[in-house]
Amino acid sequence: MGTTYTVKTIGDNGISQQKIDDRLTQINQIFSTWDAKSELSAVNQQSVNEWIKVSDELFYVLKTAKEIHQQTEGYFDPGIGNLVDVWGFGANKQIQKPSQIEVYKAFINSSIRYLTLKDGVNKAVKKTRDIYIDLSAIAKGYGVDAIVKLLNTQNYLVEIGGEVRSGGSNNGKPWMVGVEHPSKATPIAITLNNQAIATSGNYRHYFIWQGKRYMHILNPHTGLPANSDLASVSIIHPQTMVADAYATAMMAMGSQRATALAKQLGLPVILILNQQAHFKVTKINL
Repeated sequence: MGTTYTVKTIGDNGISQQKIDDRLTQINQIFSTWDAKSELSAVNQQSVNEWIKVSDELFYVLKTAKEIHQQTEGYFDPGIGNLVDVWGFGANKQIQKPSQIEVYKAFINSSIRYLTLKDGVNKAVKKTRDIYIDLSAIAKGYGVDAIVKLLNTQNYLVEIGGEVRSGGSNNGKPWMVGVEHPSKATPIAITLNNQAIATSGNYRHYFIWQGKRYMHILNPHTGLPANSDLASVSIIHPQTMVADAYATAMMAMGSQRATALAKQLGLPVILILNQQAHFKVTKINL
């Protein structure tokens, strides 16, 4: 996944690092867009309107992704891999802004709506347009949840690339994590009680072209980098993969829609507004 992980447990967890590494390698072989031989790459390479059998794990994540796509009114959309690539935030790096024609060509073949799922004993998927699926905004969270299932202990903290899930306690005390502040101020302390937290921000991953900063989170409705008033969003949820996806969606939609969605779904959320709003912190359902 191009990142690091940490697993902390209290007491003997009965599991070796090798088992964790093996499981993460397995997850990478399913979800990686960087590995041309991964299962997801096989789906992306499949011809339009042809069914391809998929594993239970890939099917489950794709199904969840489509559900969150609907709940977020399309702001979470892992079917925009063509757009991600044309803007240079995927495996293909760009050093300049793409043309309007390049963006438009990618845009018309970008949405998880153009993926059909077939459940049953033999699960399969079919692309109805030549979309490219990029699950990087949900797969890390899924990886955290998968490692948690391996652990033979109730007291743990699992983190992959900044997405965190806790269980039980830290020697009788609650697990505490810090949410990074974009201005390098003191991190915001959060207590996790058998919960996960995922953060999405725009202050690290971007490119500057002709003096303008383009953030890596795209607006699936326009095909352009999201013009959001948010610097970062942190979501607390029992499942890391769900928190991961919602955080990306809320970054794309901006604070007004994000606040409404958080209240509608009862999601605990920390919104940090951008520099123009002096990095104001808003906590919802916390």
